Amino acid sequence: ATLAGYLEERAIQIPLQDILFVEAVDNKVFAYTAKKTYELKCKLYEFIDQYENRKFFRCSKSFVINLMKIESVHPVLNGRLSANLINGEEVIISRQYVPELKERLLGEST
Repeated sequence: ATLAGYLEERAIQIPLQDILFVEAVDNKVFAYTAKKTYELKCKLYEFIDQYENRKFFRCSKSFVINLMKIESVHPVLNGRLSANLINGEEVIISRQYVPELKERLLGEST
């Protein structure tokens, strides 16, 4: 499965499995792969609605991570978690999303 992303106004099909995370910044949405950053022409909630069942997980108000790209997860302050992605990027999981992440990663229900 692929997703249309834009790099310098050129439309490019990005394989979903290449996306590490998606971030909303100033009313724009960007998909990050190991090598490039693409602009997506959708809202973050639209991305979530479409791809959440494909291993993408909303971990904060403006971030969605690819669960298949998480190398490790460890607790940080205030009940939040920090996810280390396979490219070395670190993403904070907001407290309200922690129980669902544990459930999706570990099959635990809290």
